[in-house]
Amino acid sequence: MPFSCDLELLLVDPAPSIDRQYEEFLRLFSQNRERLFAYIFSLLPNHADAEDVFQRCSLLLWRKFSEFDVERNFLAWACGVALNEVRNFLRSAHRDRLRFDSSLVTQLSDHRLGALETSGENLKILQGCLEALKATEQDLVRVAYDGNSTLKDFADATGQALQTLYNRLGRIRRMLLECVRRKLATESLP
Repeated sequence: MPFSCDLELLLVDPAPSIDRQYEEFLRLFSQNRERLFAYIFSLLPNHADAEDVFQRCSLLLWRKFSEFDVERNFLAWACGVALNEVRNFLRSAHRDRLRFDSSLVTQLSDHRLGALETSGENLKILQGCLEALKATEQDLVRVAYDGNSTLKDFADATGQALQTLYNRLGRIRRMLLECVRRKLATESLP
């Protein structure tokens, strides 16, 4: 049987609203998943428990995403959902001897949320400092941190001594640290 197609079906929007909602959720979740896990892990003493709560929280976030107000901060909303999941987990975790009091979990949560808010700004500042580096310095940082190659491979490819690259990288790190500190200090001035 030959392939046939109704032209009108092709003209209909192939992405119904649920697909757009799913794409928006994936975009926001992908941007924030590492920070969300770090937040959960900061509230639970065990990595495996944090993984379990993170998985449950991820599913719950998708189920509740239709309730999310796009004018709000996704990470703050997700952390609120995660905090409730952590509390539920701690209430039901009778197998552990170490259990946090609910008020302690709330204090840890507030502290961690503050740290998450400033970490985004700090990353923007660091990005600005990285962009101010010379191209050769940026290349060296990229090689050292992108995980696609090693400094040894880079040394072999460029004919430079490995120790020289480590020394340069150390100087670049110190320059970046000073740059970030300077910018943070100027931002905190009234």
